[in-house]
Amino acid sequence: MHTKTLGFRTARLFEGIHNTGQTAFTLETAASLMGVTHGQAASILHAAAKRGLVIPVKRGLYNLVPFELGSASFHLDNRYVLVRESLGDKPYFFSYASALDLHGLATQPNFDVYVTYSVRRKNTTIGGSRTHLIYLPPTRFYGQQELPVGDTHFMVSDVERTLVDAIAIPRYCGGLIEAAKAFFMAKTQLNTSKLIDYAHRYGKWSVLRRAGYLLELFELASPSILDNLAKSLPAGYSRLDPDLPKEGLSSPTWGLTLNVSRAELLNAVSH
Repeated sequence: MHTKTLGFRTARLFEGIHNTGQTAFTLETAASLMGVTHGQAASILHAAAKRGLVIPVKRGLYNLVPFELGSASFHLDNRYVLVRESLGDKPYFFSYASALDLHGLATQPNFDVYVTYSVRRKNTTIGGSRTHLIYLPPTRFYGQQELPVGDTHFMVSDVERTLVDAIAIPRYCGGLIEAAKAFFMAKTQLNTSKLIDYAHRYGKWSVLRRAGYLLELFELASPSILDNLAKSLPAGYSRLDPDLPKEGLSSPTWGLTLNVSRAELLNAVSH
């Protein structure tokens, strides 16, 4: 498909959107590019959607389907753009499995999108992707960075915050083993002091225990740092994987029930 197969106004829209380097656009932008009223633009976009040329994301927001993908495809590379555009101007950052993906630390595909958001909203589907909106008050927004991706940029939890979030709620990242793999893969870029600081700020002993255990297992921190961290922990035990039963060996040093074994974790990162 190319612009010769489109109507005059729709072709103007496609060329204008392509020139911006983005694929998500609003009804207002479409009307301006096509030189028509909002009502006329809505009718043209409705027809384009029926032909599979655009995807309605939400009221007033659309995504252009790249020509090379065909009329029935959803361009997964654009899912983060679509979600970002749908959030408005409220503070947000991509987190959990999405942050692992954006940082190149994911080892398994996850087509859901995870966003930490400053407004309470129900999970929804945006542009074909299930979008999980995890509420946090702005006071808990720390450890984010602006990450360039292609021709655009996103707010994303930085590597250390991503890893802390991953061991806090492993099911949002594909499980504890996926989180452990991310620790191992991040070893050349990891700021251990920052990660431990973030784990303290998270406010749960279980997160500090898991962080210490994985830092020690993969030799990501010095013995003195690990010793100081272990001594700061109170008595008691947490599960290494909070989503699995409380069974298996224990780690007295870290106060953990190892319901995922050391051998499983080391085997996971050896492939």
